[in-house]
Amino acid sequence: MKEYLLERAKLEARFGAMMKPLYEERRKIVVGEMDEVFQKEMEEEEKRKKTPSGETDEGGENNENVDVEEGVVEEEGEREKEDEEFVKGIPQFWACAMGHFDVISELVTEDDVDCLEFMTDVTCDDFPDGTGFELKFHFSPENPYFTNTVLTKRYEVPNLLTEDEPILKNVTGTTINWKKNKSLTHKEVTKKQRKKGGRGAGQIRTVTKRERTDSFFHFFSPPKMPKMEDVLDEEEADAVEEAFDFDYDVAQAFRGHLIPKGVLWFTGEAADGLDDEDLLEGMEGVEEEDGEGESPFPPPVPGNGENQECKQN
Repeated sequence: MKEYLLERAKLEARFGAMMKPLYEERRKIVVGEMDEVFQKEMEEEEKRKKTPSGETDEGGENNENVDVEEGVVEEEGEREKEDEEFVKGIPQFWACAMGHFDVISELVTEDDVDCLEFMTDVTCDDFPDGTGFELKFHFSPENPYFTNTVLTKRYEVPNLLTEDEPILKNVTGTTINWKKNKSLTHKEVTKKQRKKGGRGAGQIRTVTKRERTDSFFHFFSPPKMPKMEDVLDEEEADAVEEAFDFDYDVAQAFRGHLIPKGVLWFTGEAADGLDDEDLLEGMEGVEEEDGEGESPFPPPVPGNGENQECKQN
């Protein structure tokens, strides 16, 4: 069995390496590194479509006047283009893709979306021996929320390549270095309290408390593994198991769906025609939602390859 798992790990690594150039090309398009190339291709295509000056149409009339009129229209179009704000790459690409996968979108708040706009790529590196994987979330240095350029989530799963229920040996996240007053996972709340008894009774004092807020970025602070000596009652044990199951499902949603098919999840086409059973296949601990709560993301737009509501004006 061990030999089989090692050989399978090598095979998956081989095909994974073949996909990386495609993922890198996708990253370049998302961040805008290919904008100039595409712009030149569009300009060349427009030139090819133009009618050569001096040609006559079937009626024998000269096209010179038509060319002049087309030139005027083109000049006006160029002025309009200059007035429009230039959009670099594909804004909110990963935020939209994440929003179309229910297991992930339910974790994401509207404030998270603003931060996720600075996410440039998501990658996954499987361990050479097939006993785990590491997700890497890449962010632009211009990100105003935290100083990290890469957030990682590492999963040690000895039976990752088997059909058995996954056994998590260890899960490691990342400490996010939030910039001042930019934390999305906690907020400081100032409250006034009146002293009830003793000296200074009736005096009002100001107390600042740090409160947890809903955010996708809690994903990088995984549940704590209970120690061998810890004694948990049935309710506590169930809560720990449920937390790890859900955390692992989110990780597998990125590893098995969003990373290999990011473009199709961005447009919503990946979910078109799939029911809940298809999406949850191979994922543990996820139950169907009752529809309560609203996602900050637009619904998928099947078939047309473009999600207009994800664009910025």
